Amino acid sequence: MNDALPDRLARFIALRGIDAHIVASGNAAPTAEAAALLLDVPLSSIVKTMVLTDGARFVAAILPGNRRLDRNRAAVALGTGPLRFARPADVLEQTGFAAGGVAPLGFAQELAVVVDASLSQSAVDGHVIAGGGREDLLMRVAVSDLILHNDARVVPICQDE
Repeated sequence: MNDALPDRLARFIALRGIDAHIVASGNAAPTAEAAALLLDVPLSSIVKTMVLTDGARFVAAILPGNRRLDRNRAAVALGTGPLRFARPADVLEQTGFAAGGVAPLGFAQELAVVVDASLSQSAVDGHVIAGGGREDLLMRVAVSDLILHNDARVVPICQDE
């Protein structure tokens, strides 16, 4: 089993000096719930990277694993029309990563990105666990790097609890 990050993602991280580390490899974790169970960590310490479209453009939403996305809030934050979840083929084309293993950085295409404002509170030491570009790779990365290197907007995009 190859436990290295995909080449494009590894280059993106290296070129920008991002402190990211693989924390799990070899076991499929295609959902936030599976990742939390695999690592024995709270679901809130895992992030989901969701790719959506309004039919004209694609966007990415990054949110805590224990929260549900409010697509209307994401659309307002990004100035798009109504959003729907992208098809798996579109996720792969836009991000370079298959659905179930989408990393929150180093996308193949330029995407508008929105990060849920609650991530700074749910992060452990300012870090979260995210997809590593394949469903069998997870990496630890700083929330601040997700925001900075995606030029992300930070606003509430989750459904009310």
